[in-house]
Amino acid sequence: MNNKIKLIAKETSATNRDFYNLFRPIAPSIDMIGKVAQVISALTEAVTIWHISQSELAGSSKIVATLVSIVATILVVAVLELGGRKFLQVATRALVWKRFKNKWYIALFAIVTAITIGMGVMSFRLSTNGINHAFVSNVPVSTHVDDTKFKSSYREDVKLIASQYDSEWKLLNSNNESVLDRTADKYDAKIAAAEQKATNYDHKYASGEKWAKSQAAKYRKKGSSLLLEKSNALAVLQDKNTKRLEKWRAEKKSAIAAAKKEMKASVAAVTASTVKVHKAEVTNATFWGGLFSWFVGFSVVLAFVCIISVEVYRRGSGIEVEYDEHDVDLSVPELVWMGVSNRWNGFFRKRAEQFAQIAPSSAPSRSIGFDYPTQPNVYAEQEYDMPNAEYSDRNGEKMSS
Repeated sequence: MNNKIKLIAKETSATNRDFYNLFRPIAPSIDMIGKVAQVISALTEAVTIWHISQSELAGSSKIVATLVSIVATILVVAVLELGGRKFLQVATRALVWKRFKNKWYIALFAIVTAITIGMGVMSFRLSTNGINHAFVSNVPVSTHVDDTKFKSSYREDVKLIASQYDSEWKLLNSNNESVLDRTADKYDAKIAAAEQKATNYDHKYASGEKWAKSQAAKYRKKGSSLLLEKSNALAVLQDKNTKRLEKWRAEKKSAIAAAKKEMKASVAAVTASTVKVHKAEVTNATFWGGLFSWFVGFSVVLAFVCIISVEVYRRGSGIEVEYDEHDVDLSVPELVWMGVSNRWNGFFRKRAEQFAQIAPSSAPSRSIGFDYPTQPNVYAEQEYDMPNAEYSDRNGEKMSS
């Protein structure tokens, strides 16, 4: 059966029992605090990557944006947190145990340290800036006020004002026409009376009464005077009506301007209130974002400190971490995947060889499960029957039976 190699970490016994007994009660707590701090850091990093991915993929379909955001979040968080933890552990162990035996130790230590610092800075920046951005970005950016209802109300007020003033002007104009007609009728009656008397005196003058001529001229002059007086009176009345019209227009215009000013004042008041509320929300979001940013930054630093502290505790106690290789059976999904891959490769390889007209490959095929030999292993039986036969163990060293 196919096996795979698994690394198992084991701690050696403490050699400095005094240091071990002093710090052993808090060592698990330090390790747990570091892991919790890393979880906080990972969550804030996930929020940041999610916001960045969603904003950059806003024009894409929702399914694609969600899948890409999830994959990006998982990959970045795994690299920064899991990778950063392992790199920091190795760098700290190399430093506290002074494992600088030659230039290769020093070169790889420098590379690991540089990567660790890069991961730490990136984790700190993503966590702190991301959580602050998450708070501030939830505040609406625009402070635009919808003034539709105010403008609609203003138009209704203008219509009402125009209707009221138009009705008033019709009444005033009708009264003015009536006054003009009455004045004209009054003067026309006087002029007609004067003309009638002048005509009567003309008849008397024609019948031989000489004195009647002067009386006829007198009344005709009076009629002309009344006609002029009529024109002046009508002109005065018309001038009054013109001034009344100008006053009416000014009042109408002033009423409309007042309604417009009231509308603008209402919009300005609502806008000022909206801006004030928006500023308060931004201030509040900035405060909480900054506060949580400091908390998350402290958590990131705390995670680094706890990881380093655990390694310092091991060094002070004389505890070393050793790794052993152990054979582990492949899991069922891995076996299934290996079988599918082998069958897939065999299927297409056979057809490719037929197409290229080359001999079939002689490489042994991999199988799943147990291989049962068709012939007994004669050589193996003979070998084990031989006294003092030498054979090789799994490490390649020859041993005697």
